[in-house]
Amino acid sequence: MKTTIVYVDGYNLYYGLLKGTKAKWLDLVAFSRALLRPDHDIVKVRYFTAPVKTYPYDAPAIERQNTYLQALGSLPEVEISLGFYSKNPTLLPAYEDRCKICDVPNNGLVRVVKLEEKRSDVNIATSMLMDAFNQRAESFVLVSGDTDFISPVTIVRKDFKKNVIVLNPHNRRSDLAKYASFYKDIPRELPLHCQLPDAVPVGLHGRIIHRPDPWR
Repeated sequence: MKTTIVYVDGYNLYYGLLKGTKAKWLDLVAFSRALLRPDHDIVKVRYFTAPVKTYPYDAPAIERQNTYLQALGSLPEVEISLGFYSKNPTLLPAYEDRCKICDVPNNGLVRVVKLEEKRSDVNIATSMLMDAFNQRAESFVLVSGDTDFISPVTIVRKDFKKNVIVLNPHNRRSDLAKYASFYKDIPRELPLHCQLPDAVPVGLHGRIIHRPDPWR
């Protein structure tokens, strides 16, 4: 058995594979096991995300995410690392305000709020490098298609001589394939087969939390 740590880029996973589906109540441990060979002993699944800052039309998203993080926290293999969202006003071209012929935006700008996730990429890269340096596993699995991870993937593989597997949640091939020991595009239907139970006990006192209704 090969000791294995899985690093899940929550933002990449959500926007690459889960958004718009009924598979958001995802069991990350079962999901990871389904993607790897049986000889991988998963000692840790590190999940990197940021607390949601929503637009006014979807304030319940905060509650849904909190419920999901509690459910994930009930799995002994899972460790959650939180970044943050910046919420910045800026000026951008309106979608409708474009040239009808060449699709080039004109000078019409509208004031919008732009949400950007911060720190998660740095947290993932740092965790991979520290785990490799401290010899915490033999195999390192990255669930992301983000090419910002080319450097840590290369260092962990070449300098620390570790097996690095990249599992891409997007429906387009990632350039990370060139740098990994093994690369795989995640099957689009897989998350539906790796869901947490609808009712999950959490904490020491038997409290039960439930899958959010919009995710059913």
